[in-house]
Amino acid sequence: MVIATAVSGCATTQDANKRASIQADRTLASRKPLVLRGTDEAVRVVRTSVVSGKDGSAIVVVLRNRGEAPVNDLPIEVGRRGGDPLNAGRNVSYFQSHAPAIAPGAEATWVYVTKERIGSGPVFARLGTPPAIAPKADRVPALEVSERGTHSGKAGSSVIAEVANDSGIPQYGLDVYAVARRGGRYVAAGRASLTHLGVDQKAELTLNLIGDAKGSQIQIYAPPTLFE
Repeated sequence: MVIATAVSGCATTQDANKRASIQADRTLASRKPLVLRGTDEAVRVVRTSVVSGKDGSAIVVVLRNRGEAPVNDLPIEVGRRGGDPLNAGRNVSYFQSHAPAIAPGAEATWVYVTKERIGSGPVFARLGTPPAIAPKADRVPALEVSERGTHSGKAGSSVIAEVANDSGIPQYGLDVYAVARRGGRYVAAGRASLTHLGVDQKAELTLNLIGDAKGSQIQIYAPPTLFE
């Protein structure tokens, strides 16, 4: 479910064309197999975890940028430890195979969702360097996210999130992630996406969670996809 308010603000034709070009390049890249090239020495995988349910599995990856500049669009492979990547094939959503923007010294939480049941064994995450098509983030604008409600029942758990874009930059292909923790471990996670979130726009969406979020602490993340 997505409910959005009216868009305000404006952009020059040059800005609009540049943003459209970035989105088109990302769409084309998502249709091709993922290839990791090189490594970004500034970014480290802090933690990986997997939660499974009747509707599939979700892999949670926490990344830290130890560098002095923002990073974005890093290709990322995930899968069972000792197995092949689950997200390296064709026609994988761009931000299900590329990590979100991370400000200097900050951490980012990224969630990969699959209909395949992975189980509870260890999982891996591997990072590459940004593709040539990737925009360069000089800063990472913040989007405001808030929880509007949760539901747990026989059909599973879900969370309603509101995302507000006060960054002054329209956002396209925006992935929103939710993770639930109980007793220090991840017990549920999910992902939803917005095709567009304009300047001074708010959107409400429902994230269906894999796992059982009952009695847990839920955190919601909406990392930006455009930076100017």
